[in-house]
Amino acid sequence: MSSEALDSVLARTSNVLLDFDGPICSVFSHFTPMAVAKELRTRLDGIDAPETNEPFELLNYVAQEGLSAASAVEAELAQLEIEAVSTATPTSGATEVLRYFADAGRRVVVVSNNSASAIDVYLRKHALGSYVAGVSARTKPDPGLLKPNPHLLHDAVALLRAEPSTCVMVGDSLTDIDAARAAGCPAIGYANKPGKRERFAVVEPTAIIDHMTDLLRQERTRQ
Repeated sequence: MSSEALDSVLARTSNVLLDFDGPICSVFSHFTPMAVAKELRTRLDGIDAPETNEPFELLNYVAQEGLSAASAVEAELAQLEIEAVSTATPTSGATEVLRYFADAGRRVVVVSNNSASAIDVYLRKHALGSYVAGVSARTKPDPGLLKPNPHLLHDAVALLRAEPSTCVMVGDSLTDIDAARAAGCPAIGYANKPGKRERFAVVEPTAIIDHMTDLLRQERTRQ
């Protein structure tokens, strides 16, 4: 996708809804999803959960057992995510992008299926809190509220007291694009792994980038 598409969407938006795992850091870079899922399974009291390497699949499964079970598992998952972010690898260029957006007057809300508590821990650890206007992330045990559902994006837009069309979503998954489309927000796909650019092209986000610093190059070209 052309740089003109990226330049155009940045020109007509003033707020950024930024996914956490991928655009800001690699949450499970050291405490892997497989290890998190394995540990989470050991904490499922009396629940015969399926074998999986994906923690969110466990949360989805347990949610079918009822609110009480889901609340307990979500709390455990949040604690494991807090542990994971303590060793998470920062995404190259992410800090520079956040700093630049803040200096340019673009308000940023982190919008993520990860727990809000883990995101807050990471932002404090890396002194990024001053660059972020807010966090719209998982605080409830209902996985149905998570992306691709637009619920978290709606909350982020409301926090900013903005119109959806002024808020561009930047994310590295198809669920980010789907949620943005459902919320009425333009979307930038962050193709941070081989094959992602092709997968994004199928769902036609507003623009696609390969590196977070692509956002800076386009911003600076416009000035």
